[in-house]
Amino acid sequence: MISLYRIGAVVFRHLMTMKRVSWFVEICFWTGWDIVVFGLVGKATTMMIGTGNTLATQALITNAVLWYLVLRNALTIGFILLNELFDANLITLFATPLRKIEWLIAGSIVGGIAALLNLAIGMILVTLLFDCSIFSLGLPLLAITCSLLLSGWTLGMVLMGFLLFSGKKGVGMAFVICWSLLPFSCLYYPVEVFSLFLQKIIWFIPMSHIFTAVRTILHGGSAWTSIAISFGLNFVYLIGAVAFFALMFNLSKKRGLARLELGW
Repeated sequence: MISLYRIGAVVFRHLMTMKRVSWFVEICFWTGWDIVVFGLVGKATTMMIGTGNTLATQALITNAVLWYLVLRNALTIGFILLNELFDANLITLFATPLRKIEWLIAGSIVGGIAALLNLAIGMILVTLLFDCSIFSLGLPLLAITCSLLLSGWTLGMVLMGFLLFSGKKGVGMAFVICWSLLPFSCLYYPVEVFSLFLQKIIWFIPMSHIFTAVRTILHGGSAWTSIAISFGLNFVYLIGAVAFFALMFNLSKKRGLARLELGW
């Protein structure tokens, strides 16, 4: 039986780490950095090409903000495990009645909260710096947000499974895993810039459908089909990610969870 009390206890523990000023500084810096850089690039391009590129600039800035729903979500879930490792608390944690599925649910809740906070900060920054509102996406914004959260949870569980196998030595690879999908998610350019062969592969990435949908909506089109496809892919990958996490946890348990805390 899943215990809401145990889930709530894990969520509360990790929410307390989000109270640190350094955590908010990190969110504001990296989100703000992307928004400023790509916002200025888009504005400069608009000035050189002409006002017809305004919507492309808005799509660029909007996607830069929305990407952090995936990135912040996944990294937060991964760092939940790393916090337990660096605090030498993983074995103690699973000496309690806490179940793996409860830990995953708690991590997903914390990751979702962090991602939504990141989104709120990004929305404020783009409004103040570029007078751009993400709410211009209208009702599809809710579906887009949910789909990207699912992508973040999927990536976060894969990341957690990898760290369960590699331990502290895999910290660097955690960032590689998260950022490796960025060039193929079509945030900053349409999928058509890739070769026909790569396009067929890229369409299997849920985020590519979402960021394509954002550009379609801003140009006055309907993108519900793209959003629906992204949800379908996300659900399939989420099931696979949970299975991967369970497999890595069981393999790591056989090898000894203590080695993860010791950095073996």
